Amino acid sequence: MTLSQVKYAALCLTHNCNLRCTYCYAGEKINKRMSLETARRTVDFLATQSNGSCVITFFGGEPMLEFPLIRRIVAFSRERYGRSIQFRMSTNGTLVDRELLEFCRDHEMFFVLSIDGNQVQHDRIRRFADGGGSYERIAERVSDILKFNPYTIAVSVVVPETVPFVAEGARHLFAFGFRYVLQTLDYCAPWRSGDLRSLKKQYGSLSRFYFESLSKGRKLYYSPFDERIKTWAQKPYGKGDLCDLANTQIAIAASGRIYPCVQFIGTDDASYLDNSIGDVRDGFDESRRAWFVAENYRDKEACAGCALAGRCATYCGCVNWRATGSLAALPPIICEHERMLMPIVDKLANRLWKHDVALFERKFYDKAFPLSSYIEDCMISRRGADVAD
Repeated sequence: MTLSQVKYAALCLTHNCNLRCTYCYAGEKINKRMSLETARRTVDFLATQSNGSCVITFFGGEPMLEFPLIRRIVAFSRERYGRSIQFRMSTNGTLVDRELLEFCRDHEMFFVLSIDGNQVQHDRIRRFADGGGSYERIAERVSDILKFNPYTIAVSVVVPETVPFVAEGARHLFAFGFRYVLQTLDYCAPWRSGDLRSLKKQYGSLSRFYFESLSKGRKLYYSPFDERIKTWAQKPYGKGDLCDLANTQIAIAASGRIYPCVQFIGTDDASYLDNSIGDVRDGFDESRRAWFVAENYRDKEACAGCALAGRCATYCGCVNWRATGSLAALPPIICEHERMLMPIVDKLANRLWKHDVALFERKFYDKAFPLSSYIEDCMISRRGADVAD
């Protein structure tokens, strides 16, 4: 098998975190952090494996606990590789301050923010180590975050106990000013049929909200709908489009060990070593890496003959492994969820098409939409600034 160059790498800077989210897959929170020497080796390794150009995402734990290290990593990379290596971050937002935002602005380092919806929904599962909710700490920072980057993505996870808040929570995030809401299920949670029936009603409510928003020309992205509409309006997903673990996408633990994805790192101790595909000091274990890629690309028996093959937007080898222990075995909840959601999405898309909603047609059928939309936003922002002046 011919392997690809690395395009995306997640760096687990620390195994520690100031939150104790109930669905976290990162394992026990421990004071294990990446050294500066390992970080520098990692940047050099990635520059070599990516032909000098890749995107590095700071991950954890909570990467903001290691902000001084982030500064030094970026400085090292800029000095040696200029801006050919880009930096991103995934953060819970509780430690974001103006200093960080100024640093991110200066280095064009964007980040995704974990926020699960409204306060009740969020605080049920995203709590501090002392048990207190984290919503208020994040909410007071959202305005500054969106001023820094209006396109900041809100990442939301749904578990059975928060299903009743899904529609209200998503609307809350859009009302907050987020334009992009990436929402997914915790597929390892104890889902029951009643939970999916309730979730179906939540999606139905959101489909009406989505229709009204696009009809009024309001731009928004809601991943459960958008990612599936794309396969209806454009093309089905191919192998590696959604999950290219161990190939173009890898993860690197604080120790310097290389893993197929962040979900394989855990606490990076002896019990996780079988997941490793190398080390930044010695390079890839090519045979292990090739095995993971081949397994992830292998046709899945559960998908044979399925009418939704190529449209299932949540299929991911990492999710399979975490939920079933196998890259090739899909957890039943994925299939049940897709079969429930897809008719809602298709009905929504058909309705938008029949009503000749201009924003819908541009968004999904005009290849130039991302650029033209951004130019429009810049012009609107400029006019607003002129009025304010």
